[in-house]
This record gives sequence, C-alpha cells and structure tokens, in this order.
Amino acid sequence: AKTYALIRAVDTVGVFQLESEGMKNLIRKMQPNCFEDIVATIALFRPGPMENIPEYLDRREHPEKVDYIHPSLQPILQNTYGIMIYQEQIMQVAQTMAGFTLGKADNLRKAISKKKGEELRRMQEEFISGALRKGYDEALAQKVYALIMKFANYGFNKSHSVAYGLLAYQLSYLKANFPLEFYTSLLNSVIGAEGKTAEYIDECRRHQVQILGPSVNASDVRYLIEGNAIRYPLLGIKNIGSAACLQLLAERQEKGPFADYYDFVTRMLTRRLNRKMIEALI
Repeated sequence: AKTYALIRAVDTVGVFQLESEGMKNLIRKMQPNCFEDIVATIALFRPGPMENIPEYLDRREHPEKVDYIHPSLQPILQNTYGIMIYQEQIMQVAQTMAGFTLGKADNLRKAISKKKGEELRRMQEEFISGALRKGYDEALAQKVYALIMKFANYGFNKSHSVAYGLLAYQLSYLKANFPLEFYTSLLNSVIGAEGKTAEYIDECRRHQVQILGPSVNASDVRYLIEGNAIRYPLLGIKNIGSAACLQLLAERQEKGPFADYYDFVTRMLTRRLNRKMIEALI
C-alpha cells in the first residue's frame, strides 16, 4: 500500500521509468493502484501509444463506454478497457478470431511494424477468410483488422513493459520503505555527475534525510549510511581521485583517525597527497 501511495503522490524522483516530467503528468491522471496500472502507464508513455491516453483514461473512468467489439475478445482486452495497447494483444486477437498460430500472428505483428504493404494485404485476406471459417461476420472481421492496423503502429510489447514495470515497482517499494538505503544507492550511482547529485541531495532534504558533510575521519570512497543519515563520500569532492581516496583510507586504517589538521598534513604528505588535493579537502 505504501508503494502505490508513493507512486500516486508522484514521488518518483530516482525511480526507473517514472521520473520524467511527462511520465509524472501521466501518473497524476492514471493514479495507479495495481501492478497492471504501472505496466499500462509505461506502455502508454511512448510517442505512438500516447494518442490512446485520453481514450484509455476516459474508458477507465467510465466503464460503460468500454467496447470489446465482440464478446470473444473481452478476455484479451479487458485489462486495457477494450483498447489494444500491447503487441501481444494483437497476436491474441489474430489467434482467437482468425485461427492464426502464434507464429503466424507474430509475422503479422512484424509486417505491421515494418509496414510491409504486400504482406499486409495477403495477411488481411488470410485474417478475413480465417474469421469466416470460425463463424465470424465479414463486416466484423474487416472492422477488427482495421483496428489492428490502427493500433499496431502504436503497440508496445507487454513483455518489455512488465519487466520495466517490475523494476519501477521494486524501486518505489524501496523508496517508500527503506529510504536511507534507497537514497544511498541512488547517490552512489551518480558520483561524478554534478547535476544528478545536486538533484538527488535536494530530494533527500525534501524527505528529511540528512546528508552529513565529508570528513577525513568518517567518509569513505562512496556514500555510507551513518546512524539515521548519509555520509558524503571523499570521491564526491572535486580534484580528489580514487587513488587519493584509497591512500587516505589506508593511512586511517593503519594509524587511526587524524588528530588535527597538522597531523593530517604530516601523515598524508608521505602518501603523496599534494597541495591541490589538500586545498580541495579544506
């Protein structure tokens, strides 16, 4: 419940697939409350499928407007309110209505995505004749094939969307339930990228997660959890490379914490930490 509350509140900075402004706007309208909603949100937020968003939201809000075209297609289109969002749905419709094998249905999907005119005309004839053999009306078969043509340009494969959706859900779950661990990993993934680091530190402050300043006695190479806060890393300081960080950590490990500034300079000059680096640390 906390995960879906976080997504509905559009608190998705740092969440895979859900952090762009356009995606946030769609989440505000969708208000996801189950995994299927996350999957559909990711599939709809693509250049083609975007055209279906108003219709999808309208049908979701007003179930009486949902049209499955034919009762036999309801099990395939029920989760998406009668709209073909996923390429797999197109394949299932061809299988159910025209008796296509899944292999043949996949050929239809490929022909549509590559806009192979000749093959599409041949497939249309096979689709209509297959539907007639299965007892469907010709006008209905023509209507369904026309819809397949319309939606196929915009179809997104559900298998892809589900994989993306699962990662988005897992990250949202971690952000909602384990914020310290989430933000620490997030910040560690952008060390060296100043813009993203600033954005994510601002996000920590918004959520009352304290970032402790860098310290020659407490910091490590990467961000670390320290009590109920996150300690800024040595590697996040400009002009301090990984070699210098490792030298500092080795000195600290061998001879203990630094007593004061003079102790630090005396000990670290023997480790070839130069003036520029010491100034950067200051």
